Amino acid sequence: MALPLGLAATAAPTESGQAARAVARLYSGKSPFNQPIPTNAKVDPRSDAYVAGLADAGRRHGLFVSVARWTVPVYYANATSPRVDVRLTASWRVADWMLRVPIPKGAAPDPSSDGHMTILDRASGCEFDLYRARRENGRWVADWANSIRTSSRGVYPFSFSARGSGFASLAGLMWPKELRARSIRHALLFSYPNTAARGAVSPATETDGQSTRSDALPEGARLQLDPRLDLRALGLSGAALTIGRALQRYGMYLGDTGGGVSLYAVNRRSYARNPYGGIFESGPYASLERIPLNRFRVIRLPRVRPPSELRSRARLVPSGCARMR
Repeated sequence: MALPLGLAATAAPTESGQAARAVARLYSGKSPFNQPIPTNAKVDPRSDAYVAGLADAGRRHGLFVSVARWTVPVYYANATSPRVDVRLTASWRVADWMLRVPIPKGAAPDPSSDGHMTILDRASGCEFDLYRARRENGRWVADWANSIRTSSRGVYPFSFSARGSGFASLAGLMWPKELRARSIRHALLFSYPNTAARGAVSPATETDGQSTRSDALPEGARLQLDPRLDLRALGLSGAALTIGRALQRYGMYLGDTGGGVSLYAVNRRSYARNPYGGIFESGPYASLERIPLNRFRVIRLPRVRPPSELRSRARLVPSGCARMR
């Protein structure tokens, strides 16, 4: 879904929306994103070929973080947040579906064409994920939206997510509070141009992959930065060092198709003031080019489930947060 633009420095977008409160870690302890990679984890037999493709895809920009475009703004709902029917317009929907979502005043989607936006309702423990959200004639509309519990695994079990992979929109995002505390205790999410058309691997439950390259990675693949790599020898910034440590301990899951090798931070427009001051540069993307892409490895892949199998299993699973109607 995400197609990041170049990394040329541009002025930061106007910050808007309700100030989001960072959380240390979302989802249950059983979430794949909250599981450290075992020290004896097996490496995939084709890891070298996959990583060569990864390094080639990142040759222009290296690894980077989407901070203010092509990532997810987060807003918090409370008892006074108006609940509105968001009309869903995706061509593959079964009917004229609507999802009732508590959208706070001032909420605004990502300015890119993906238009991601997530609402967290702390009272109910619900996450509402919207894709291509916008206002039309004063009403909220989205290509797609769905809801999931923050106590869940962070994966829509039978697809119908707002991402290409079935992952919840906030799964694998880094938060300003984590970066300031220099501690990320979960796996990260990354996008990549060469996502495999042949299918996805668990924990992904769907795929938007279209690449037929032999080194294309299936969505759901988990990559780990070589734990033997001495990060302090790379001259990393404090934020890059924190991210590098998370990539060594928890790794990163392939969760979307994109125009580069990109990690994700909670969108800066979620906050009234820039929460990344002193952490990242002021542009929409932050470079991690000193973290070498050729030092990753692919953890052994589970069986690839072809798109036909994923489609046959696809169904809406009630979350108890909102009813599709």
